[in-house]
Order: sequence, then C-alpha cells, then structure tokens
Amino acid sequence: METRHPFRFWPLLLAFVLAVAFLPTSRIHGEDPGTVLRTGNYYFSLAPNAGNSPDYNATGIIPASTGKLLDGSTTTYAGWMGNGSLPGTVQVVIDLLKDYPLDRINVVMNSPNTYWGFKEIVVKYRPEANTDYYYLAGKHVRIGTALNYAVNFPLHDAVARFIVIDMKRSHAYQHIPLSEVQIYRGVGEEGQNPGPALTLSELQNEMKKDGLMADRYGQWIYDDWPGKVTTDAQLQQEYTSEAAALDDVELDTDVYDPYGGIKAMERQAASGYFRLQQIDGIWWFITPDGYPFILKGVDTTSIWEWGYGTPLKKADGTPRRVFEELPDPVTYADAYSDDANGERVSFVTANIMKKYGSDYEAKWEDITKKRLIDWGFNAFSKWSKPNTVTFPYIMVLQDPPNLTRIDWTYDVFDPQAESIIEASLQPQLQAAASDPWLIGYTYDNEAGWSSDIVAKVLALGADSPAKGKFVDLFAQRHDQNLAEANQILGTNAASFEALKAVPITLSKVPAADVSAYIQLASRTFYSTVTTIIDRYDTNHLFLGSSIVPTWRTSLDWDAASMEFVDAFSVDNYTKDPNWMARYQQFGKPLLNLEYTFSATQHGLSAVNAATSVPTVADRGLSYKAFTESQLRNPLFVGSGWFSYYDQAVTGRKDGENFNIGLLNQQDQPYTDMIAIMKTTNAGLEVVHGDASNPTLPEEPLDIIVDNRDSGFAASAGWVTSAYSASRFGEDYVHSNKLSNKQATWTPYVTIPGEYNVYMLWNASADRAASARLEIGYDGGIDTTKTVNQKTNGNQWVFIGTYPFEAGTDQYVKITSNSTTEYTIADAVKFSLASEDPVGATHSPVSSSGSEDPEVGLDETDDSAVPSGSYLLNGRSNEGVKLQVTLNGATQTTPYSTRYVNVFQVPLNLTEGSNAINVVATSRSGRTSTLSLSLIASD
Repeated sequence: METRHPFRFWPLLLAFVLAVAFLPTSRIHGEDPGTVLRTGNYYFSLAPNAGNSPDYNATGIIPASTGKLLDGSTTTYAGWMGNGSLPGTVQVVIDLLKDYPLDRINVVMNSPNTYWGFKEIVVKYRPEANTDYYYLAGKHVRIGTALNYAVNFPLHDAVARFIVIDMKRSHAYQHIPLSEVQIYRGVGEEGQNPGPALTLSELQNEMKKDGLMADRYGQWIYDDWPGKVTTDAQLQQEYTSEAAALDDVELDTDVYDPYGGIKAMERQAASGYFRLQQIDGIWWFITPDGYPFILKGVDTTSIWEWGYGTPLKKADGTPRRVFEELPDPVTYADAYSDDANGERVSFVTANIMKKYGSDYEAKWEDITKKRLIDWGFNAFSKWSKPNTVTFPYIMVLQDPPNLTRIDWTYDVFDPQAESIIEASLQPQLQAAASDPWLIGYTYDNEAGWSSDIVAKVLALGADSPAKGKFVDLFAQRHDQNLAEANQILGTNAASFEALKAVPITLSKVPAADVSAYIQLASRTFYSTVTTIIDRYDTNHLFLGSSIVPTWRTSLDWDAASMEFVDAFSVDNYTKDPNWMARYQQFGKPLLNLEYTFSATQHGLSAVNAATSVPTVADRGLSYKAFTESQLRNPLFVGSGWFSYYDQAVTGRKDGENFNIGLLNQQDQPYTDMIAIMKTTNAGLEVVHGDASNPTLPEEPLDIIVDNRDSGFAASAGWVTSAYSASRFGEDYVHSNKLSNKQATWTPYVTIPGEYNVYMLWNASADRAASARLEIGYDGGIDTTKTVNQKTNGNQWVFIGTYPFEAGTDQYVKITSNSTTEYTIADAVKFSLASEDPVGATHSPVSSSGSEDPEVGLDETDDSAVPSGSYLLNGRSNEGVKLQVTLNGATQTTPYSTRYVNVFQVPLNLTEGSNAINVVATSRSGRTSTLSLSLIASD
C-alpha cells in the first residue's frame, strides 16, 4: 500500500469529510447499507455430518469466500443429523474481520423433510471492543411445520464483528439444517484498525462467552412491557394493593370441608386420612372428613425451590456474564445458595425480600395461601412447598443416590437395594405417618424401564444382579435349553452361568422375553417400595412414580406396577387428554402431577411445541380445556400445575428457562391466565361428577400405508416390482441389492393413542436377513428393531406398540444394509391397540374388493348444529379417500390423498341449511356417497 504523509493531504481530506456531512446517508464507508456481507471466517462447534462441501465434515475454520453458509444460495447447506448421542445444541461463530453496523441477520433453515428442523435458535453479537460478553439479537422458538423456514433478527445498526448462532434440537434424533446466514450491513462507520482474524482456539472460546440477558430484577433486558418492574417501590406498592384485595379471602366452609372436600356431595366414611373410592363408577379422593375431593394442585410452591435459581458460574468456574446487575450479596444473602444443585442466585427470593421487607417469608406465605384459595387450587401436588402453610400435599420420596445406577434408573435386582431404600425412607415415613394433610407418596420420578435399559443391562458382566436375573429368566422361559438360548442370542456360552458374563445384543432377544423381563423388574421395583411404605405407614396412599407415558418407560413396566399402587401418576406435558387411553384397561385411578402451558415471551421458552400457546390468556384457555377433558374420564382424580413461578430467564443449571408459572419471578401473577383458571377450578367437581368412560371405535382402527400411497416416500434407487403375488396392493418396491436405501411410511393419525405397528413383505431366501427399522413415535424414536424378510412372508409382522399423537409426525423407516440381498418395502399397518383384536403377527384378511365401503357419519340429516367452525366426524369399515363438498364447494382435507378409517372434516357452516356431500373411495376403486344437510344457527 502507498504511504502518504498525513499533513500533505489534510485540506483535501477536510473537504471530503465536510462534503460527506451534507450527503444522504446511503453510504458512509465501505459496503453500502443493505448489502449482504460475505466476508470473514466461520467455525462450527460440531462438524456437519450432512450438507455440501467444504462445510460437510469441516472441523476447522471455513473462509466465507468458499464456504456454503454465506454463499448467497439457500439450496446448499450444512446439516447435523441427530443420532441420539450428539449434542442437543449446535453453534456457529462468524468473524467478520472488523466491526460493521448491522441492519439485520436472516437465518435460513430449509429442511428436506419432516425429520429436519429445530426447536430454538439464539443469535448473539458483539463489537470487537466488547471482549467479555455478547448481546442478544434475539431468540426464536420454531412455529409450525413448514419445511422452508427463515428467521429475521433486526439489529437496528448495532455494531458487531462477531456473531454466534445457537441452534437447539427438539429431541436427540432431530436433524438440524443451516442453509444460509444473511448478514445485512446497516448505516454507520465500519471498524478501523481491526485486530487479526481469530484463530481456531480463539473462535472456540467465543462460543463459550455469555450473552447479556437479565436486569437487576431478573427480567429480560431486551423488551419492555406493561408492569415491568423498574423500582423496589413498585414491588412494595404491588404487595400493598394485592394484600388489600385478598384481605378477606379464606376457605368457604359452607362449600368445602377443611381439606377442600366438596360438601355438596354425599359424605362417605371418614378414615381420618385421604383415601380413594369409586362413587357411581367414578373415582374420587375422599378427605379425612369423608368428603369427595379432586386434586387441583400446584407444584414447587416454595421460594427456596432450587429450580427457581440460576447459576452464578459456568462449568469452568468463571462468572457468568448474563446479569446486568446482581442482588447485593450481603443485603440479599438469603437469595444466594451453594449446595448439591450448584452455586446460584434466586431472583424470586431477592424480589420477595425487596417486596415484603422485614419478616418477608411469613408475609409471603400468608399471601400465597390466600392466592391459592382465591384462585381455586387446593393442594401442594409435588416437590417443594412453603414451610408453614397448612394445605393437603403429596410427598415425593426420592430414590437414594447410593443405589447401583443403570442410566436413569437403578438395579432393582440388587440384593442390597431394599435395605438401602429402607434406610433412606424410614425417617421420612415415620415422620409423616400420622399427618392427616398428607394425601400420599410418590417414589422416584419419571424413571421406568424400557428396552433402552434392557440393552444397557445386556451389555453388563456377570457381577451385575440385573444381568444375572435376565439370564435366569431367559433360561426359565426356554426350558433351560442352552443350545436354543445360544442359537437365539447368537452366543456360544458353555453354560447359563457363563452366559451372564457374555455381552448380548438386544435385537437378538425375542420381544416376548424383553417384555417379560421388564415386567419382572417392575414388579420387583414396586413390591419393594410398597413393602417398605407399609412397614412404617399404613395410613397413606402410594401414588406411583410420576411416569412420563412416552419417555423412559414402557407399557410393560407401567402395566406390571398396577397391582402395587393405589393410583398411577404421570408427568405429561401435553394438550391431549387421550394419554389416559393407554391405561384405561387397568381401571386404576390416574393423576397427572406435572403439566403446564407456556407462551414464549420476555426471553422465556416453552417446555415443548405441544404446550406452547401464543398469549398469557391462551395459557388459561388451554388449562381449562385440558383439566376439564381429563376430569371427564372416571379414572382421573386430579392434577398438579408445574409450577408456581417461572424459571429464571437466565436458566437453571440444566438450561431450562420456561414460562411455566402462575407468577413471574418478580412475584407478579399472570392475571389474564389466573382469571380463567379461577372460573375453571370452581366447576371441576361438577365436570368430574358427569364423567363417563370414553367411547372407543366400534370396529378395529387400522391405518394402512402402502408403497403407492401418498404417505410413502423412498430414496432414489428403489425398484417397483409385482413379481411376487405375496404383496399388499398392486406392487411393492425393493432395494435392488443396494445398501443404505431408505423408505418411509407416514400415517395420518386421527385418534391419538397406543398403536400396534405391523409390516408386510414377501419372503424369500434372497431377502434381507436384518433390515434396520426406525420408528418415530410421540416422545421419541426407536432404532432397536430389525426385520428378517427371509421368513413370515405375506404376514402382518408385529413390530411393537407405540404412542402416536394426531397428525403426521409418526413414521416407520426401513434402511437396506446389504449388497447381496433384497430389502422389500411394501405396506405398514398401524392399528389402534385398544381396538386391535390381534396384537401379534397374523395373516391379512382377504377381500375381493367387490363391496362398496361402509361409511358412517356422526350426524344425521337435518341435524341442528352451531354455525361457524365445525368438525364432521365419521368412520369407514376399510381405508378410504374422501372428496367432500360443502354447498357445492370442494373442501380441502388431508383425506383426499390418504386412506383413513376415521376422519374429522373441518367445515365452516353458515347460518341456515348447509348441503354436504361425501364420496368415499376404497383401494379397489369402489365408492360410497353420503349426502347430508345440517341446519346451522348462531
């Protein structure tokens, strides 16, 4: 570069600067405003295992000039395919090489199919001079299911050299796409004399830096909203106002007994403790005074709850730079903790100290009890509770930490387990045995056994009691036939005793043996706990283990527990009350002890997509719909809202920062939500009094997806064939002896619940001996199954039972893994388990296809219904496609391209007569037509 003396050209430079001052600000220095910057370098925290080169498999720094992330194309991408073991969050850091004013950052994440996507993305930035922490451009939670997705983060001319993007998966098997990062230059000066480009280790260090999040009250600093706390005086005035409003609140003894039992119902026998009883076929708790009661509880109601705190330090021990200002550690020493859950600060506690002043805990407890009574809640349902508030409650008995662990659970067959558990539980049980306010106990939490635990056990050695018990049971079930056992398991053990030291592959174990082993483990677990409880407390109920129906458990585990528990409890974050269909057959009282609904606002996140709603009022409306729907089932006896407060916007130790509270961390009630909850709670006993057993389909519900259906998709290379007559439909496809070819069947599910999954193929000696399956279900993905297509030809081969939600999020995928054998992809059947008469491998029912399909609708001609949005329900005796017209106009429905047995057609009915025509077409081409007139009125 030419060197110039600074003084020689000073007059000319001055003229240029002065001239610029009077020019429009379309261009100040360097790139034009609005230009997409394609400069600098970037680095991924995890090498992409999908996408385009040079980003694909890149482990080092990638120049923006050659990489795909800033190349201007949204068809190239970097991708991270989930496999259950990779990190849940992937990061990319971008070094623009100097400061730029930025107008916005647009992140493009286009998915090739529904297995790709993300849960949440966060974009952070910092200028070169700000070395300690980042600012947040924004946080976005994915909405909807669109494959092509882009999120715009405005920066309003903020200056940045470094950008970090955090991308979080919804679950461990989700694939994350990153197509393009479009960085738009804003208005302002570019950086002068920048430092050198960061090295690899320096870029890695950038990913560890925090983003500033919270103000001195623990509130999100990037938004303002009505009621946001700005002074201590505001908090104190809010206390004064609320205390005055609640001054006269107390339990209405004309309506309720002291424990919350409903006096309007007939009094039952009073035992002095809570118990369970069926009244006219409906389960109820009965209070110590003998009145019916349903649990309307709130979880984690203590201000000392560890989960309301937020860590002060990072994993490496350095301070987190996420706080604008922390509470004074001397004045607010009670807000600071350092224990097994880490060193943390609780803005909940600090704000309560500021709000209530001297004797703050007693004042807070008084107003908390009045709040809960006023809002219609009647119990502390789980986890921590206030120290001196008298209210019905459930006690969680935790499994001792010194048990022999197996992943998330422990070895229930360990002969030392019972004595260890008893030593831990005995003092708790003895202390609570005579407390009439205690409803009952749960033990452990969200930790059943599934095939994943069995796989862990099978890999253990002879010193494992669990492994020994599996071999003993397997030997017993196979008549002590060692040769048969070795053949089935692919082992060569000299004895059953020697087999205990041999690693066993789960896929080799017959499903019936896995089921029997899980059931034995469950009976051992629950009988042990029940025995210990009964030794020290015969007054209180055992309410199970707060199982998550679709995670870390199995129906085998759950079913075997039923004889040992008084009620079966779950934690289920869903809007769908049909989770109870899984347990209807057992007749046990049911509880849902953790659920919530969230709005992603003020920096907080939602627990999951299923419980995310747009507004605070929608949280209340979802509460009303869900609690009432659950209580319409005669087995359901109550629930616990999680939780009393939101989590910290800066996250608890595991990163959770969910909008789940009845109140925010500034002790402000969500009034729009609470108003709806209050009205709802007042009528829940009436709702439950009208409960009836759910109506199940009159005929088996089988959803069949064939290789010719719209729910079927296959990668390139599959060959269509009709060579074998053993097939479903007109033909099937095969892999043509190519490896790693995938085919996927996606059902359209109308009725959520447990489904038995079957697969059909034509068998031959040249078929795949062990084709891999992947089953996506509500709550996870099962990758443990394989199929042997050399046998069981033209059979519906039973694969397993899985929970499915309504819609198209579930699937079965087969992958070929041989270059010497054919893998067949023909048809998959999904049968509602509660109505499946088979539940095992079976032959297809032959049909000539000569009869028209039988289709029925719930409504009859000239039925009177409300105007507006309406669902027309119906079903068929076989899979049909539907063409629906309303008043002559063709309706768009998902059933025009998919075969279904049960359907719900959305219709927008106008006042007066509405003419509906339904044409149902079977696979054989036969049709049935139904005409219906509905009279709609406002």
